[in-house]
Amino acid sequence: MARTSPAEKITALYERLSRDDESQTESNSITNQKQYLEAYAREHGFRNIRHFTDDGYSGTNFNRPGFTELLEEIKAGHVSCLITKDMSRFGRNYLQVGFYTEILLPDKGVRFIAVNNNIDSAQPSDNDFAPFLNIMNEYYAKDTSKKIKAIFRSRMQAGKRCSGSVPYGYTRLDGDKQTLVVDEEAAAVVQRIFRLACDGLGPTQIAEALTQDKVLIPTAYMAEKHPERKLEHRYSDPYFWSGNTVGSILDCREYLGHTILGKTVCENFKTKKRRPATQDELMFFPDTHEAIIDQETWDTAQRLRVRKPKRLSSGTSTHRLSGLVFCADCGSKMRYTSPEAKSIRGEKVYDSDSAFQCGGFSNDRRNRKCVSHFVKASALEAAILSAIQKVSGYVLENEADFIEQMQSRWKAQQAQTSDDDRKELADIGRRIDELDILIKGLYESNMLGKLPDRQYKRLMNQYDSEQAALEQRRTELESAVAANEQKKPDTSRFIGLLNKYRECSELTDAMLYAFIEKIEVHAPTGGRTVYRQQRIDIYFNFIGNYAPPVAEVSEEERIAAIEARQKEKAEAKKRRYEQRRRERLEALREAAQTDPEAAAQYEEHLRKKREAGQRQRAKLKALREADPEYIRQMEEKERIEAEKRLEKERKRQERASRKQKETRSELVARAKTDPEAAEQLAVLRAKEAERRAQRKVAQERRMATDPEYAEQIRQRNLEYSRKHTARRKAQRLELEARAEAGDAEAAAQLEAQHAYMCEAQKRSRQRMYDEAATGDPEAVARYEHYLQMRRESYQKKKEEVSA
Repeated sequence: MARTSPAEKITALYERLSRDDESQTESNSITNQKQYLEAYAREHGFRNIRHFTDDGYSGTNFNRPGFTELLEEIKAGHVSCLITKDMSRFGRNYLQVGFYTEILLPDKGVRFIAVNNNIDSAQPSDNDFAPFLNIMNEYYAKDTSKKIKAIFRSRMQAGKRCSGSVPYGYTRLDGDKQTLVVDEEAAAVVQRIFRLACDGLGPTQIAEALTQDKVLIPTAYMAEKHPERKLEHRYSDPYFWSGNTVGSILDCREYLGHTILGKTVCENFKTKKRRPATQDELMFFPDTHEAIIDQETWDTAQRLRVRKPKRLSSGTSTHRLSGLVFCADCGSKMRYTSPEAKSIRGEKVYDSDSAFQCGGFSNDRRNRKCVSHFVKASALEAAILSAIQKVSGYVLENEADFIEQMQSRWKAQQAQTSDDDRKELADIGRRIDELDILIKGLYESNMLGKLPDRQYKRLMNQYDSEQAALEQRRTELESAVAANEQKKPDTSRFIGLLNKYRECSELTDAMLYAFIEKIEVHAPTGGRTVYRQQRIDIYFNFIGNYAPPVAEVSEEERIAAIEARQKEKAEAKKRRYEQRRRERLEALREAAQTDPEAAAQYEEHLRKKREAGQRQRAKLKALREADPEYIRQMEEKERIEAEKRLEKERKRQERASRKQKETRSELVARAKTDPEAAEQLAVLRAKEAERRAQRKVAQERRMATDPEYAEQIRQRNLEYSRKHTARRKAQRLELEARAEAGDAEAAAQLEAQHAYMCEAQKRSRQRMYDEAATGDPEAVARYEHYLQMRRESYQKKKEEVSA
């Protein structure tokens, strides 16, 4: 904006005309004002003229672009004189006009002239009538505003639209501003928004989905599809949907085919601020155009929006059941306690942290109105899902029986409620008639002087209060009777819901809000034990509280089922513990082969296990002396378990040995021709020998402290030697028989075995001789024993030959 230097101030000429007075562009009236003010300025010698114009702006407020620019120049000190045609052109708000003309302009040294009103601030004596002119100008604006509002309201009461806006999803026919027709492309978006809302999505989530799919926002859509309307467009991204936009679409009842007029009310013609109209102020005209959304979809969407978990100031959300759960005893809403509200355990969260308890319950006994009724949120959701599944399974298979049950129950409730309410209504009517007679008698007695004024007033107030209370109660009962007659179970809609969610396996938000009207929780019984039970009444939409017929379960059967479940849980827990323990021991055993520290830990574990076994055996011994039969049973059980363990270990060793032999045989075969394989075989044999030595040392150490184990090992070795000898003998006899029959391969194998045994005996004798040569008493004794056996064998053979 160009600025005039402070040394050469401007003469500001201000022109204004309201939108209601003239047409769109700069009007002739504005032109006339400019010519008139320029002529006045030249005639009176004002220089450096500059125009400030507001064409189409009301004078009741000063939020006008031309006036704002003028005000900036005045505050900057660039204006010496302000000239306007009359005071009404400057403004029609007498308070603000007075502020500018009486305070701001004099403070900035600006001369103010209103030509037609003969007002000039340079001549104060001519300005005495200015405040009255301002008041009259404002009154004119106020009166005009009132008349225009009356005209608009009259048109709206006749069902005629006064606004140029059209709900998104509709358009208007050319030449007909009143009739709305469906815009198919936009209507499809509206229907999608309502479908997503019925699926449980909130406005923000729906807006994100539309933005992601690049759907034009309503303003951008109107600009693209209806450019002839020349609407003002203010958006940076034509595809960015906001939650507020989606929310306004979900609130728009025009999509049901109705016309709603007078949605906002302007209470002050100066501020132009509008407030939402109350229900009594709205003008409703049903079925005026084609609907985009049916009533059922609308009701479902609104119900889901109301029940959607609210966002709290802490950043967390309420539970999706909040507002649906009530105390069955006192009727209070049950409060939700969230894990976020419990920080005493740090990050550890328990299932019971998400729970509901009665709103009338307090930890302070003095303020306690009800008991806790504590129930976990997960238990409530499980109960709701189970109830829906049970009702669905029964109703879909027995639809006719269900409808008959609902009708019979409704008729019974109707008869009971109607009889009670009508009886009370009749009693109230009779009492009101009696009070009328009593009041009439009081009045006559007072007028005749039989009843003093003081007693008359006291009795009259008493009867009047009673009569007012009775009339209020009668109104309530009449409303209740009317509502009860209308609240008939809608079984068809409920069965439609069941068909929609026929195969439900989890409780979704949409499913929850579609089915559930409210939940009533009763006080639990059984204390804080596994036998605790709590009654939960679930009220379904369209039918109320309903549970399908089921077989009754006795208290003994219920307790037996609980104990069976507890036993199953305990066994499962024990199995999980044993599995984890075995995995830890297996990992420790594998680590012990390479890690000395792990080896020490594993050895310590084995030691503790042996000690525990010894203690158990000592305990069994003490019990054996006290109860032989019990000990016999325990020993039998231990024997069977030991046999199972030995058999399992034997099979494992056989599998490992078989696999190792297969690998070893391949290595032995390759070692005959491959030096590298021969080296690997030597290393393998060294490791095996080392492991055998380690096992032998550990075995001998345990045998030294555990006689029972030592005897078990000796018996096992003897059994192994017996089986091994018998197997080798059977193999040798088979080879000899085959060799005698002329089998060359068997004869070769027999000869190879004989040569191997001879070499083995030589190596054994040499090893025994070398060990005895060291002077070891045990080795010397073994060698002497061997020689003695050789001599005895020689003598025996010699005697056989002689005989």
